[in-house]
Amino acid sequence: MLITILDGYTDEPSRLGVPPFIAGYPRYIAGAVFSAGHDVEYMTIDEWRKGRSPSSNLLFIIANANVPGKYLRGTPISERELMNIRKDHEGQVHVWSSLGSKGDPDTLAYDILVNDHNEPRRRTIKEWKEWSEAGARVLEQHPDFPQPAIMEIDMSFGCPRYVSGGCSFCPEIGFGQPVFRPIDDIVSEMQALMEQGAINFRLGGQSCLFTYMTEELGKDAPRPNVKALKELFKKIGQLKGIEVLHTDNANPGIMANHPDETRDILDSLVKVCTGGNLLSMGMESADPAVIRANNLNATPDQVMDAIRMVNEVGSERAENGMPKLLPGLNLVSGLEGETKETYDLNFQFLKKVLDEGLMLRRINIRQVAPTRKDFGPSRLKKDFIRFKSRVREEIDAPMLKRVIPAGTILRNVYMETNRGKRSFGRQIGTYPILVGMEYEVDLEKFHDLIIVSHGQRSITGIEHPFDINKANMQALSSLPGIGKKRAARIIRSRPYGSIEELEKVIEDPLVMESLEAIGLAFSQHTD
Repeated sequence: MLITILDGYTDEPSRLGVPPFIAGYPRYIAGAVFSAGHDVEYMTIDEWRKGRSPSSNLLFIIANANVPGKYLRGTPISERELMNIRKDHEGQVHVWSSLGSKGDPDTLAYDILVNDHNEPRRRTIKEWKEWSEAGARVLEQHPDFPQPAIMEIDMSFGCPRYVSGGCSFCPEIGFGQPVFRPIDDIVSEMQALMEQGAINFRLGGQSCLFTYMTEELGKDAPRPNVKALKELFKKIGQLKGIEVLHTDNANPGIMANHPDETRDILDSLVKVCTGGNLLSMGMESADPAVIRANNLNATPDQVMDAIRMVNEVGSERAENGMPKLLPGLNLVSGLEGETKETYDLNFQFLKKVLDEGLMLRRINIRQVAPTRKDFGPSRLKKDFIRFKSRVREEIDAPMLKRVIPAGTILRNVYMETNRGKRSFGRQIGTYPILVGMEYEVDLEKFHDLIIVSHGQRSITGIEHPFDINKANMQALSSLPGIGKKRAARIIRSRPYGSIEELEKVIEDPLVMESLEAIGLAFSQHTD
């Protein structure tokens, strides 16, 4: 029997599944279906939007986006789309979301097919291993595979802070006491995926990387298991053919409480991960009153200590042009105990990070979502908007110039979409920086770009090396100090054999200085 899996995309605090990410959920379901002796038709919600319909009578839908986000390409399934699919499908439909189910989607599929019931339950460690490996062969049906698809690899489920109830807003606590996957099971799944052609990976599925395999479950800030993490990184490092290896969350409170173990783990991580990696830190608020009212992860001092540690170890620039490993920071508005002063304290903290010369790869500011409880309408919406705008202008803009200075060459930027006459793309990895180009280039291909200017949260680049004899009018006009008139003059006098020949046409030393820094190429062929 053919079973259809419709991937409406996953976006959880610790799991990504919006393109180019492929979450574990659809792969696990596929593995369960294969193990039950049936075939799988896999499709994404974007394919449905383009007119594709499920072929089978039995349809499993993943509708699991519970973190608000903005997306460059794929967008998670909406309530209206879900309603229309259910209405139009003539067969049996099962919808799964972590917010609406106490069980796993793969056990649901397996039990319906094999055990003739749909009572929710969690998968066993044995099922997790078997289905994660068996489901690898569904990758060939994903439209992003093999590039730029990123395999989301679950390390665990649940949060170690279950003992204190966890952060007031986070749905991860709903998974209960953490269940850690054995090291060899994680590596075996990655091997199975690589045998199908996967080359990009992100270690997710954890509320904090540093609590993996901790032997102190039951404590709110358990000591990291250095031996287990170093063994995991070592075994992953022995896999041949990985092009991208990134990670996700880190609890700054745990890092600050255990600095020696944290530094040891960070040293091992930077040796195996690829450039542009990010540790997302859930600070949420710098206001002590909000921290207490919502049982948040860490104090501002602890967060600052964690930021310093990651900068010390990971700020060296990698081959792809990005720092090897940097911290990211999550701030949440609308929590209990929030006042106008909260926003001042948050801004002061970010300003301290900036003034100290530290780097943050990403500052995520969002309104709290009612995933665990209803926080009610925000009384400080205008204050939130002013704060967010101020951060984007006074913190994000200079920080981005520090992380990716003008003149940085970013390797392997995958160009994804055109908007008007501009092209946009990203490197493959965890929350990559959006790169825009002021002219159109070939999409669904990798480009090396040199950065020429900055926005608040995005950057602008041009091809590297930039061939002055082949570039069109739009591309030439995007060069620093050129514009349309100079671009037309450059085209009329082509081809050029050297920078000196170009200098005679430009006749501006400052502009030439900028162009020389970019690195121009001089082919002998004009358009």
